[in-house]
Amino acid sequence: AEDERRGGASIVPTVVCGWNIMQYLANDVAQDYFRTVIGRFSKDVFRKQLMIEQSSRTRKGLTVSPTSVRGADDDEDDADLSPQEQLLAYKRKMISKHFANYLTRAVGELIEDGGGPEAFPQLPGSHLRLTNPALEFVKNILVVLDLDPDTRQETTYLRKSLFAQIGIQEYSAVTKWRNPAASFVLPDVHCAECHECIDVDLCATPPDDDDGGPSGGRHWSCSNCGARYGSERVEGRLVEIVQRKCLRYQLQDVRCAKTQRIATRAMARTSDCSAPLKLDIGRDAFLREMTIMSNLASYYDLEYLKEITSSFLGH
Repeated sequence: AEDERRGGASIVPTVVCGWNIMQYLANDVAQDYFRTVIGRFSKDVFRKQLMIEQSSRTRKGLTVSPTSVRGADDDEDDADLSPQEQLLAYKRKMISKHFANYLTRAVGELIEDGGGPEAFPQLPGSHLRLTNPALEFVKNILVVLDLDPDTRQETTYLRKSLFAQIGIQEYSAVTKWRNPAASFVLPDVHCAECHECIDVDLCATPPDDDDGGPSGGRHWSCSNCGARYGSERVEGRLVEIVQRKCLRYQLQDVRCAKTQRIATRAMARTSDCSAPLKLDIGRDAFLREMTIMSNLASYYDLEYLKEITSSFLGH
């Protein structure tokens, strides 16, 4: 990058939005707003950093060829600040002024569009019951902006403003962010083409499109060579995993909630010390795993897996 700047080459930063939480937003409008805000926070800050570095070298008397980089809302008042202070002031102004106005308009549009649970896509990793498109958009935007410790205070002010616009108290339980994208990693998936053996997150790996495919155009591909994984082989392994999980759940021990000792009395509701009994694998955890498997079966049209999981979930 240094040689390119000295040679007068243009630096054109591009942003690839790879946040999988964006796919779980309610509609294309929310996803476009998310992509724009997070992209600007990455791209514009980087461009501003390049301009500050160029200006700093110029003041030091170095011969630097001008670049084609242009920053948004460059302030002449920051000339006396150090480079770090200039970048910090730019990021804070971006959130407190530009993003505040932009997100207020975006949230207003999402509130006007309305929608409920039916507006959210059903993806393999969907494991939460989402009901408010505007609320989920705000929560996902804020959790990403909050990753920068330099703008934590501005993000807090923005949080108060956006939640007030939605009509939800800032410290309400529904404002707590939970990852909408569950994860299920299938270990040692073998590629028949390149013979690479890797662990694949079946919920996070985006499907490829192939209109001629037998599984509705949705399948997994090798990240190394791009060859398609055999859906039948993946489905067979998933069915085995489901059956083992079910067997382990049904044959597990029950323990005393107080002493953690395994209960020895059959059909007893309490332990020897009259404390309630608990499971090593809770019912909610088991059903959550089965729901993810059911989502995978429905999304990728895996009929046998769908039949197995439906029997456990009572569908």
